[in-house]
Amino acid sequence: MILAKLQKTPEKMIPVAMALVVTGLMLIVVCTAWSRLPLSFAHMGADWSDFFRGMLTGIAIALEIGGVVIASAAAAAKRKLS
Repeated sequence: MILAKLQKTPEKMIPVAMALVVTGLMLIVVCTAWSRLPLSFAHMGADWSDFFRGMLTGIAIALEIGGVVIASAAAAAKRKLS
């Protein structure tokens, strides 16, 4: 529903795309520093730690790909209007 509303206005798609990319990059930084986090849930055991790190990496990649897809759709829509 939100993406359907965004398709009508490419000017609103760009900030949403950049927010998704930035959020994905922040999650990548957390995944990179996962073993050095002082929080107790980061050190629950090798299996759980690897699971959560992998899950966060997958979510980060999905957010970044979603941001790139939305940005490219906005660029195509803006080019079509010009």
